Amino acid sequence: MTAFGGLTLTNQATPDVASPVTSSGSCESAQEIMNIAVTGEAFAVTFLGQALASAESGDLPLNAELAGTLAAARAAEQAHFDVLTEAGAEPSTLEFTFPDPDLFTNVGLFLETVISLEEASIAAYLAAAQEFSILGEPTMAQLALQIGAVEAEHRVGARFFAIQAGVLEGTPNDVAFEKALFRSVGEAATMLEELGFIGGDGETVAFPGPGEINTTGVSNLEP
Repeated sequence: MTAFGGLTLTNQATPDVASPVTSSGSCESAQEIMNIAVTGEAFAVTFLGQALASAESGDLPLNAELAGTLAAARAAEQAHFDVLTEAGAEPSTLEFTFPDPDLFTNVGLFLETVISLEEASIAAYLAAAQEFSILGEPTMAQLALQIGAVEAEHRVGARFFAIQAGVLEGTPNDVAFEKALFRSVGEAATMLEELGFIGGDGETVAFPGPGEINTTGVSNLEP
């Protein structure tokens, strides 16, 4: 089970690598994949912006190192958003909801949610890379892998701070292969909706969320 605060997502078996399909039985189009991906990036920028604002106000107690790491991650997510939109991606929404009021006050809950969201993001880009390859879009497949690799860095960083805070046990880099949770990128979008981050109850925050994007220390802002 993958946990999102009080919500859980059951890990699917590793899908048949030859058959990424939608519910209709066909591969998603390149435009559909990009639109879903850029919506996810907009959510990530907004989510992290809200967290950093909560830390600045004193509601979410983050140490300086963790806050700096989240700021760098947010800058990376914004860079992903920018490159995808330049490639023609169109987000399905730029407004997001946060159903759990404790998400930006409870550090343990926040870090567990970040880890789970990053695992979902990694899996979405794995599916995207495979679908782009099938569609004959090698440049977009490479971009999906470049973005997915950075999402994996974010996951390890969040695990490091969660272990440091006593929220988790183990090592930050705890997998040899990332989890293939989705057969299609659309499943990741459905998950965000089901978890209430898109169109759910709770506070609505518009992209990019509060605060400025801080690119300090972040390189390779373009692929």
